[in-house]
Amino acid sequence: MRLFGVFKTTIQLLNRYNFSFSPLHSCRSRPVHRTIFSFSLYQKTLCALCDFHYKSKTKMSSVSVKNFQDDERLHIHLQLSLDPKTPSLSPDGAASKSLVKFTLSRMKTEELKFAIERLRINLNKKQSKKTKSKKAKKQNSETPSLKETEEDLSNEIPIKVLHHGVILDDTVLNETAWVEGALLKVGDQEIPMIYNLPGVKLEKLPQRILEGFPLYPAAEFEFTTQDQCEFYWKTFEKENTDKVKLQISRESVDLDGTFQASSFTPQPDDVGKYLLLACVPKQGEIRGKVEAVVSPWAIAEGPGSCPFEARHEHTKHHAEYSCFRVMTYNILAEVYSDTEFSRDHLFNYCPYDALQMDYRKHLLLKEIIGYKADLLCLQEVDKHIFSSHLLPALSTLGYTGLFMGKARQVSEGCASFVRQDKFRILNSHDIVLSEFLSSDPLCADIWDEVSKVEPLRECIMERSSVLQMTAVERVDQPNRVVCLCNTHLYFHPTACNVRLILAAAALRHIQAVCDAYTLEGKTAAMVFCGDFNSAPHLAVYQLMTSQLVPSDHVDWASAGEEQLLTSLELCQPMNILSACGTPSYTNYTSGFQATLDYVFINADLLEVAKVVPLPSHEEVTANIALPNRVFPSDHLALVCDLKFR
Repeated sequence: MRLFGVFKTTIQLLNRYNFSFSPLHSCRSRPVHRTIFSFSLYQKTLCALCDFHYKSKTKMSSVSVKNFQDDERLHIHLQLSLDPKTPSLSPDGAASKSLVKFTLSRMKTEELKFAIERLRINLNKKQSKKTKSKKAKKQNSETPSLKETEEDLSNEIPIKVLHHGVILDDTVLNETAWVEGALLKVGDQEIPMIYNLPGVKLEKLPQRILEGFPLYPAAEFEFTTQDQCEFYWKTFEKENTDKVKLQISRESVDLDGTFQASSFTPQPDDVGKYLLLACVPKQGEIRGKVEAVVSPWAIAEGPGSCPFEARHEHTKHHAEYSCFRVMTYNILAEVYSDTEFSRDHLFNYCPYDALQMDYRKHLLLKEIIGYKADLLCLQEVDKHIFSSHLLPALSTLGYTGLFMGKARQVSEGCASFVRQDKFRILNSHDIVLSEFLSSDPLCADIWDEVSKVEPLRECIMERSSVLQMTAVERVDQPNRVVCLCNTHLYFHPTACNVRLILAAAALRHIQAVCDAYTLEGKTAAMVFCGDFNSAPHLAVYQLMTSQLVPSDHVDWASAGEEQLLTSLELCQPMNILSACGTPSYTNYTSGFQATLDYVFINADLLEVAKVVPLPSHEEVTANIALPNRVFPSDHLALVCDLKFR
């Protein structure tokens, strides 16, 4: 009956696509042979059968081929029934007990005969084990018959690859042989090749899932993309956990009661329940194997309303057509928050669980998404948080994400996100500031002076600060370019001189890139975001907004006589404005409060349309300082709407 069901499914699919055939005649003017159809229909039919196969738990013979463009090898996975009574199914339709599986990895430029020979060797080994097992059951009580002896001597399994019913010459290359629409013939079985079937590998769900905070799937995709796949979510009681996990292990995930969505936000009645996430990878109408994961812990109660949600009242909608919204935010990297010093001293007022990134990342994501910015600049971004948390979520929402790690093997860096329906990325112009300063002719005059003071030169060369610079243009106005710049300058309290020099180097690079786009006939405006670790009364801010820092400025002596530089005056030609002004602070801990973060713009080309208000001082200090249960970072995000003049 099950075999009849497979046949019936095939006929229904052929009728659905108005496809008729006879074994030795053409179909829609395309040659066929037996079950060889046109490639597109072949794969639709095959994938429907695979889908039937997964749902019915029937273990059919199959061969799948993965051909990655950047891989010099083909990856071939064979699942074969050795039941002599039927090539794929045992008579009662149950899974064959003699099912064998193995995988080959073969060079694309290798001749087919070597792959075939390896398959034959592997199959003969399996067949030999099966024969020995049968003989062992007889306990050597019977003398082998002449027929059995002859079978042992001729046990080699014939293996061929067919294209359109024609056996291929075994000297053709693997990349030519193992293609869509081909058949692998093993003995009497003719097995269609499943070629580049879409697949997905879901990452584990977070240990902590909070009521009221959105969750987005993170996954690796093969021959598909996230927006082509279907995601299903379902909460369930603890007592059903073993049942759900067993279904996953048996590849028989029950999607009844799930709802399909690209994200999931737990509601109050979900608290205490567990979460199932299932993904159906798709490529057009082709469906791959369903993958699923279960949350390791029950959904937890959230912290309730957070102060940033009041700020979201100002960003309910995207920026007006003529404007674009910019956000900059130091999100406090885990590499700095998860240390003994941070827990016991720097942030000792913050509950331990609220300081963990596994908690903070949910608040960060909800806050960032709620600002609906077109251009986002983040600092102190752990690489794994970028790839497994921020990028999957923001990609789903239509952003392109870029990450630039700091130099010197620092595990965090800068991340920029660009909203695709507002801006198009032209190019990246990223630099390591110390390397650019010491090697680029644009900074030769600065470096000549710095090199005269060896301790200062050494200090600068040890710095890991980078400038992430991304040139983007308005989708609707291609002649208008924003040079989006993102940085995080060295933090040390005595390093005002170092920050000043690195900021000057950054500005020279920015100016050169903007000038290059201007020469192309475009209007190129700078937006320079970041954590500059410099208060408004210091030299970095003065260089930006006043265009000049004289050689006798007090910041040149910030590190003492050893690094004192008395012969360098710095200037820059741009009319730069701090778009969000100079608030009382953007960083607030129990031992330190200052304005360190800015959105600097070229005021000759851009103007400020709106600034999103910061939280009140009462909100910031309600739990002593930042971070805490409702503020996920020790910094505050700056958000503003800008427009071209």
